[in-house]
Amino acid sequence: MSFSRNMAKRFMLGGKGAGPSRLTGWIAIIGLAVGCMAMVLSIAVLNGFESRVVNKIVGFEGDIRVSGITNWEEAKSDIESIEGVKTVLTYQERKGLILGRGDTQRMVVLKAVNPELIQDFYTLNMLEGSRSELPMVYLGEMTARRLNLNVGDGFRIMSPIDHGSTWGMPRQVQCVVGGIFNVQVLDLDDKIAFIPAEVGRQLFIRKQGPDGMDIRLTEDIDVNMIASAIQNMYPQAKVDTWGDLHAELFGAMKFERIGALAVLSLIIVVACFNLVTTLVLVIAQKVREFGILQVMGTPREMVRSIVMNQGVMIGGMGIGTGVLFGLGLTAIQNGLGIIKLPEDIYFTPYLPMDIFLSDVVTILIISVGMVVVSALIAARRALSISPLEAVYLEK
Repeated sequence: MSFSRNMAKRFMLGGKGAGPSRLTGWIAIIGLAVGCMAMVLSIAVLNGFESRVVNKIVGFEGDIRVSGITNWEEAKSDIESIEGVKTVLTYQERKGLILGRGDTQRMVVLKAVNPELIQDFYTLNMLEGSRSELPMVYLGEMTARRLNLNVGDGFRIMSPIDHGSTWGMPRQVQCVVGGIFNVQVLDLDDKIAFIPAEVGRQLFIRKQGPDGMDIRLTEDIDVNMIASAIQNMYPQAKVDTWGDLHAELFGAMKFERIGALAVLSLIIVVACFNLVTTLVLVIAQKVREFGILQVMGTPREMVRSIVMNQGVMIGGMGIGTGVLFGLGLTAIQNGLGIIKLPEDIYFTPYLPMDIFLSDVVTILIISVGMVVVSALIAARRALSISPLEAVYLEK
């Protein structure tokens, strides 16, 4: 152990009979521990909810969306040949009108896809009905409530935009509710209805072909890499990942994480005030010792190092304890699900918590940085003491 570390350990919290410096030191340690633990837990909760939202969105829309292609059959075959692409599903979509029971109406996006692939491609948390001779349409839970429709009920859909003549009503198709899905994010339950591709061809008479393709990838595949490969293959196409489609949402989530770290860092700031107070009190109690060290020829940098080491030791105790407690509580919650949540509101039965190495490193950088700055402030106080005055100073 180096000389400065050994002296810092001997001066730790003022030594025996330290009085106020020991009290403020423990307050600083507890404050740092609470602050670090709060940051770990808050970031873990934000990450947990973000991962659930991402899973819901990717399950509903796919990993990549491609549009702006003319030869869709050739493009579909080429994209399916890319390693890592699991399923490619072409679609047509248009704002359409759903006519429910009585006079209820609802304007939603009608998404026409292959009905046999709806359940395999999309993760919809579906309540399905029995087979019917009429075309089966899948509605969001909120849309079904607004239209007073249940599984198996009949209704009509139309596409006013595709009405080709001036007179008469737009073409209507009689359908049945084949299922009601519940996604619970971004109001998707009230924005989109899935219809069979054949019904889409009947209604969307002004469309010449698909509007785009939803692409599902295999697990552990880099989405951006596949998107770049498709973009290089078809430069004129518009290729969007799930992150591009909802950039504003995930930007807001990122800003929320930064805000949470900034606010909770104030706990660390307050604890560092106590740390500075502790170090200054220790310097005052050990002023003769510091003076003797300097008279004996100890360099000023060594004196600074003693105070810095003591600050890092005290801060390290608090930071290490807080981070370990936070990680432990995160692991316990993920393993046992102690904190329960109403699943119909939060789309998860328990409080989700995910923590990543980058988050822990960020928290450590913030905390350790503040501790080092606090120790530097206290070290300046130690260096301002005259060695001769310190030796003859009465305690």
